[in-house]
Amino acid sequence: MKLKFLFFSFFIFFIIPVSSALAVEAQPVVYYEKAIILELKETINEISDFGQGMKSVQEIKIKILSGAHKGEEKVLENSILGNPADLNIMKGDKVIIYLEKFEDDRLIIQIHDYYRLPQIILLVFIFFVLMILIGKAQGLRSIVSLLFSIFLIFKVFIPMALKGFNPVWLSLVIASIISITTLFIIAGFRKKTIAAILGTIGGLISAAILAFVFTNLSRLSGLSSEEARILASSFFLDFKGLLFSSIIIAALGAVMDVAISVASGIAEVKKANSEISRKKLISSGMEIGKDIIGTMSNTLIFAYVGASLFILLLFTKFGDSYLKFFNFDFVAEEIIGAISGSIGLILTVPITAFFAGYLESKK
Repeated sequence: MKLKFLFFSFFIFFIIPVSSALAVEAQPVVYYEKAIILELKETINEISDFGQGMKSVQEIKIKILSGAHKGEEKVLENSILGNPADLNIMKGDKVIIYLEKFEDDRLIIQIHDYYRLPQIILLVFIFFVLMILIGKAQGLRSIVSLLFSIFLIFKVFIPMALKGFNPVWLSLVIASIISITTLFIIAGFRKKTIAAILGTIGGLISAAILAFVFTNLSRLSGLSSEEARILASSFFLDFKGLLFSSIIIAALGAVMDVAISVASGIAEVKKANSEISRKKLISSGMEIGKDIIGTMSNTLIFAYVGASLFILLLFTKFGDSYLKFFNFDFVAEEIIGAISGSIGLILTVPITAFFAGYLESKK
């Protein structure tokens, strides 16, 4: 009996942990590299892996262009099943390859996708050139502020959010820093800039409060998307807070645009009539804001609709009830985000008009 107990203990406390450790160590190293297609030949009329229909198999010779295997030539296969997601590779195409390297130096290579970075860089280059040609010095300042904003989001907000910092406060702080630096870079150190900054921050806080209240009332978790659920499997994050953060960041550009437009309009009115009263200045700002509100609110709504267009098409074709559709958590998240951002944008007008009218009327 004791011998059986000792054997069982040995199995539980030694064999299983060791085998588990070996299984973990056997996991391959996964990475991605760039490659070019040197040659390819096509074999047609093979049964697909699922036993339905035919598939075309391309035998491809590639040359790896980056990483530890740079310069090596490999032969692999690419299947074409006749659906829109197929990669129809041609000779000379540059692709991204997926590599799995095992401890025994076995290497499994598959084509992951087309190499699209040059096209993206070209489009960004055209954008920057047009900004400078048309905007001159103002366009250059806009590029500087844009690059700084991208740096803050990718190098500050995202790493700190992944470390567990409160995403709501983090996004409000980052959005405030972006609005301060952007507006000062573009508009200079003026009264209208200070008013626009205060209006932007006020509008964003309003949007955040509304999103917080109605997200809690609607019992949303922030886990409606597949990406959020993947993150939830690996990180303990405040996903409801991240939902608020996404609303704040999505509304930031439009809110800044409204704030500086209203503040600049009031500054011009003051310049044209230096004796105008504070009340009249604020009233002028409200009139300017009325013309902006409609188009800017549409901008936010259209942005959310555009992001969800494929879902809308899919449900319209195959859905059974719009009552059911509007109660899906991911749809409710988009609606609450769009409406909260739009209300924050609307409230930016009176907030900016008040601060701009107050500051411009002071000597």
